[in-house]
Amino acid sequence: MSSDYVSFRAEQPMKTLSSAVHNAGLGSYRAFVNRSVDIHYNVDDAQAEMAAYLEQQGFQPAETVGMMTAVSTEHVEIGQYDGDFGSILVAVTAGVGNAVDVSQALTREEEQKIGTINTWVIVNGDLSDEAFVQAVITATEAKVKALHDEAIQDPLTGTIATGTSTDSVLVAATQQGVHFPYAGTVAPLGKLVGHGVYDCTVRALRAYKKVNGWET
Repeated sequence: MSSDYVSFRAEQPMKTLSSAVHNAGLGSYRAFVNRSVDIHYNVDDAQAEMAAYLEQQGFQPAETVGMMTAVSTEHVEIGQYDGDFGSILVAVTAGVGNAVDVSQALTREEEQKIGTINTWVIVNGDLSDEAFVQAVITATEAKVKALHDEAIQDPLTGTIATGTSTDSVLVAATQQGVHFPYAGTVAPLGKLVGHGVYDCTVRALRAYKKVNGWET
């Protein structure tokens, strides 16, 4: 981890599903980067700029998934969560200056702000395609629950926020070891994903509140 980004490097390529700025979608990658940028970051081609940045930092752009956040990566919350089958790694950066209640977003203007809740779930296991999608759903539900419990509001509506306008999520797996056909909320893997993402998101939200002088 540096002052500009937090990263994870794998010995072997990992099957990955993400909504990242760089190399989004389903693919096989060896490095993951969550980069902190200025809140006023605005370039014509964010993907090209991100690829150039990754190369400058010593990453191979073709082998790297890259996210951006306006939150300092010094405040990343990381946890290892153990189950009967093994463990998972979760990392979350969270800021909620552009929090949104999705149920009230219909009349909002589209704004492409930098994502402020970025979630990584890294699994040493063999996930089915279904499990990848379910892990994203489970992680998102855990994030929403954390926002609810921390009483994070959409500043425009005063209702409980469900996220920010540009959150990102990543699920990566070694595709070795225990096979996981499912990752829903009560599946063994899903239970761990839900617990880990909730825990890290709550801690990240509390750190954001403290840094910004919010009342808790």
